[in-house]
Amino acid sequence: MNALLDRIQRKDTSILMIFNSSIKCKILDIFMPIVTYVGSAVFGILFCAISTIYFKTRVFGMEVTGALLISSLVARFIKVHVSRIRPYVTLQNLYIRKIGIDNYSFPSGHTTATFSIAVMIALNIPTLGIFSMLIAITVGVSRMYLGVHYPSDVLVGMLLGTITSLCIYFWV
Repeated sequence: MNALLDRIQRKDTSILMIFNSSIKCKILDIFMPIVTYVGSAVFGILFCAISTIYFKTRVFGMEVTGALLISSLVARFIKVHVSRIRPYVTLQNLYIRKIGIDNYSFPSGHTTATFSIAVMIALNIPTLGIFSMLIAITVGVSRMYLGVHYPSDVLVGMLLGTITSLCIYFWV
């Protein structure tokens, strides 16, 4: 099992290093720290509150709040129990931009949150689906660009947010 985890870690590191060093530029240095906050707790809480208050049916607001809450709790549980150190702490020559974060990286909480919201938007308001998914993908990319997550952190966050929203939408 340790050999498999070591292999995954090596692959994750090599993909992150290639990705992180190949797209850096001044425009993204400004854009990525801004877009990453779409996955923040503050944004999520505001989005849920506005969705619950202003939509004609409160079902969407309750669904998105449930998806965000459950996926975030599961992500936090996994994060604390896996305790994977963030890449900017352990990797040399990683291009990073400083932002406020906690200690652990797996899975990406920002990516989990944005995919919970984006998938729920896509299911309830299909005309906004592609736009919401593009924003969620951009948040995931921003987490790697900033050097705070490995690709597998982002991938698992995408899956966790998506699966949670699908379960709530179709079974609740």
